[in-house]
Amino acid sequence: MDKGKTTILLADDHAIVRRGIKALLEYEPDFIVVAEASDGLQALEQLEAVKPHILVTNLSMPNMSGIELLKAMKKRNIPTRSIVLSMCGDSPYITGAFDAGAFGYILKESGVEHLVTAIREAQMGRRYLSPPLSTG
Repeated sequence: MDKGKTTILLADDHAIVRRGIKALLEYEPDFIVVAEASDGLQALEQLEAVKPHILVTNLSMPNMSGIELLKAMKKRNIPTRSIVLSMCGDSPYITGAFDAGAFGYILKESGVEHLVTAIREAQMGRRYLSPPLSTG
């Protein structure tokens, strides 16, 4: 792994989504996607094996949801900071994600700049909520 780069694990049950997010994130010179997972259980295994700085996860995945994954991370004291990337902007999902330990919540309809900002904010220990959620 390159020193100084933010290491990222992508967890989403759609391979094409992971591939697209990976391509977009790796335009950033200080980001590197070090692992991918297609479900929550695989993500948990990857978190413990690879120990990335940041997890970008979908909420709706087979075997273990994004919220269950965040709760499992908290229970196991996994220090990786997490960003939820979801299609759902409903308040209970957002609150649930932050309560489970997420540092950011980004709508999939948002621009990539919001995901990049959320990752940078999480690295600094700050929370981020993408527009239009943050303006509502």
